[in-house]
Amino acid sequence: MRQQYQQRRRPRHWVLLSILLVILVLLLSGGYVISKASKPLSQMQTHAETVAKKSGHLTSTSDFYWTNLNTTYYTVAGKNKAQQAVYAIVPKSGNNVTVLKQSEGLSRNTVLEQVWKRNPKKVLAAALSIFNGKPAWQVSYLNQSGKLCYLTFQYSNGKILQQIANI
Repeated sequence: MRQQYQQRRRPRHWVLLSILLVILVLLLSGGYVISKASKPLSQMQTHAETVAKKSGHLTSTSDFYWTNLNTTYYTVAGKNKAQQAVYAIVPKSGNNVTVLKQSEGLSRNTVLEQVWKRNPKKVLAAALSIFNGKPAWQVSYLNQSGKLCYLTFQYSNGKILQQIANI
């Protein structure tokens, strides 16, 4: 009788171990895929921070944004040598870095407050960029119908420069 009990128990044990092994392999594979997928973004961020520190004279960085509507821009928030809070807007080419004092324009939170007044379903991104040669906040969001919308705010005064709705 004991022998029959042990024979019945073994297959269950191996099935459980096999299931656990498959779950472990799936978790490790998922982690590897996520790591590989996020590598280009982390490389872009590292490149932008390096350029911002060199050309924009930033001594520290705190945030990173990127936009890609007509041209790709990477924006690095941080502090300069005088310990002033600044933004460095870095074109993809790495040339002609624009450095702005954060105190001379709208904050990201102020822009987002303006967008939330429109009652979006979801805000997708808000990043500082260059629009028609001037610094501007570009915000993408989904309206209540689930349609993609873009708003571009002038950095210095918050004037809406462009509005694209229901894409």
